[in-house]
Amino acid sequence: MHSLLIALRNIARNGGRVFSTVLIIAVGLTALLLGGGFMLSTYDSLQEIAMRQQGHVIVIAADTHPAVGGSHQQLTLSHWQGLREQLQDDPQVLRSLPRASFEGLISHGDNSAAFFGTGVDPQVEFKVHGPFLRTTGVLDPWLGEEDIPDVVMGTRLAETLAAQAGDLLTLQTLGKGGQRGEVVVQLAGLYHTGNPQVDNHTLMVNLSTVTTLFGSDNISQLAIYLEQPDQALAFKQQLQPQLTDALVQSWHQRAELYNKVKAQYDRIFGVMGIIILVVVFLAISNTISLAIHQRREEIATLSALGTPPWRIIANFALEACLIGILATSLGMALAYGATHAINLAHLMMPAPPGRTEGYPIYVYLSWPHYLATSAVLIAIVVLASLVASYQAVKVKMTEALS
Repeated sequence: MHSLLIALRNIARNGGRVFSTVLIIAVGLTALLLGGGFMLSTYDSLQEIAMRQQGHVIVIAADTHPAVGGSHQQLTLSHWQGLREQLQDDPQVLRSLPRASFEGLISHGDNSAAFFGTGVDPQVEFKVHGPFLRTTGVLDPWLGEEDIPDVVMGTRLAETLAAQAGDLLTLQTLGKGGQRGEVVVQLAGLYHTGNPQVDNHTLMVNLSTVTTLFGSDNISQLAIYLEQPDQALAFKQQLQPQLTDALVQSWHQRAELYNKVKAQYDRIFGVMGIIILVVVFLAISNTISLAIHQRREEIATLSALGTPPWRIIANFALEACLIGILATSLGMALAYGATHAINLAHLMMPAPPGRTEGYPIYVYLSWPHYLATSAVLIAIVVLASLVASYQAVKVKMTEALS
């Protein structure tokens, strides 16, 4: 307790210098916490997009190239109905969605365009995309055999074809051995994702329409959505031994955008963190060094009275620790206020490459992140004081007292 009071008095005695140091550390911590909160928010958003689009666990045919993963018209997964029924009885599974990827040409009057299509189960497909797929209409799951099949497509593709809801369009495909398929469909609605590659070139039809085009009920993949998304890897490892003729993938293996953005953000914020830590180290080293220079006589007197060097170093470390605690407390308070201000302001980021619209800036408030970052900064502050004070105790008493 006595040492604590002495440390507090020494801090108060150098109030101006300590205040500037505290401010530097607090601002640095605020930047780290805001950047980290934005990074965590971005990771979660990209992860949610990847999982909703692909599924938590994906089953494809064993002879499908893993990098392609059941896309680009590889209708190679057969006998999937039994697996789907089996998964419906699994308490870990929320739902399983068959998807058949194909490509071809779509025509409306004198307009035509190439497309990438997906055959889906309309009863469940549109329940999983959430806000990342905004639709003006969905496929009708109750169409009879004599009814015209439905199609929904990206907004830009509809503009290219000059098509509106209710219009009739013609799908043409080319299957194995040059087998041609053709079917007339009715435009049921449009969807918008903000991704030009999706909005310009993709469409969805009922699985039965794909069967009509290709004469086969094979699909490209079976997307499995779990009750607990964080159990995707464990479920994949559990399911793979049961399927000898199929390959099971987790969403991590398919989320190319998520992996690339995460790696880039890790590098950016890693470099930023290192720079801020170096600035904090130099700031506290400067403060402690100046304090030591002003208190050389005091240090020499303590040494002459028999105070061991480790005790002198500990006193300076305690002062630095108190400065660190004060600075990190201020930094966390600033970050807390700034986080709520940013989230309430509804600020928007500009559209990133490959997108047509921006996205809201949202910063996560994560107390484990706050405490861990603050602990690292306090450790850096104490380390800097140890380095500076260690040099001080080696000064000869006669030189210091003179």
